[in-house]
Amino acid sequence: MSKMVKGLITDALNGRYNELDSALLVEFVGVDGNTSNEFRGALRKQDIRLEIVKNSLARRAIAEGPLSALGGDLKGPSALLTGGESLIDVAKLVDEWKAKVEGLKLKSAVLEGEYLDTDKVQGLHKMATKADMQARVAGAVLSPGAKLVGAAISPGAKLAGCLKAMIEKLEGGEEIKAA
Repeated sequence: MSKMVKGLITDALNGRYNELDSALLVEFVGVDGNTSNEFRGALRKQDIRLEIVKNSLARRAIAEGPLSALGGDLKGPSALLTGGESLIDVAKLVDEWKAKVEGLKLKSAVLEGEYLDTDKVQGLHKMATKADMQARVAGAVLSPGAKLVGAAISPGAKLAGCLKAMIEKLEGGEEIKAA
């Protein structure tokens, strides 16, 4: 590959990766064509991109950007996964596919600018996604209001229950005695 071609590829990758603050680095080897196509199809459905790039070119492309911490892990067969709702969603999908694809292994990641080594990236799929966390916060904020409304409605519900019981007794011909 000529120096000019390497420069063009590096510039294209640089433009793509320097805008990202999250990426997952995986090993993707020994996978047959059909399985690879199925895996890439599952990735595309969630708007996730898998790219296998020559390590030296990838290192140059990410050297000055937010993904620069991954440069040291670009050894051997590597693929970079980017996109999706969040990197946690990407990790969950990869974890699902690890059983089907023997040559798929997690190497490392950068999650919103923070480097995660091999040990930390193994538990990434267990983390709550951004949407999950937002739902938990919203639930915590709304919970006291729901309890207040429940407390305000409760006496009215009890009164309605008593009135219904009195009506049923009167319809049944029973007398109601005052307490």
